[in-house]
Amino acid sequence: MKIILASQSPRRKEILENLGYGFEVVPSGSDEKIELEEGIDHAIEELAVEKAKEVRKRFPDDCIVAADTVVVLDGRILGKPASKQDAIDVLVDLSGRAHEVKTGVCISLPNSDISFCETTHVHFRNLEGQEILDYVGSGKCMDKAGSYGIQECDFVQKIEGSYTNVVGLPDAKTDRILRKIINR
Repeated sequence: MKIILASQSPRRKEILENLGYGFEVVPSGSDEKIELEEGIDHAIEELAVEKAKEVRKRFPDDCIVAADTVVVLDGRILGKPASKQDAIDVLVDLSGRAHEVKTGVCISLPNSDISFCETTHVHFRNLEGQEILDYVGSGKCMDKAGSYGIQECDFVQKIEGSYTNVVGLPDAKTDRILRKIINR
């Protein structure tokens, strides 16, 4: 049984590589619409499950790893920015405040799924207007939930929880589950 990463995120790929796993990258084509009826944690976990199910159709005998990450501020989901102005507005909102980063993960096997949602609390320092403009101008923020990548900016004052969860995949819990599955 091989491992399939159902994501084209270079950050998730790097996290799995750093854990020492060999895998194939097969992005999911599933819809990333968030249904909030049962809460954010459940919704983000279900997104990961749907991504895994979509890839499972093509790889019925393999282990599928799927994930989705969102940033939450005051109960509001901050996805990837739609424009540079959107990114600026989000970073201004996050400045000097704490927010949550939630990653839903699904590790799907041929006969069962293991899914969970991990939350990390991130505290931003007060950001200067020019550093926000410089960061947004670099373009690095455009493909990231919450308009930032923790690994490439110095906005974070403190985190409570998994650093790699903020990057896109909680490595410790994912590794624990995969080790049990593949008896490593």
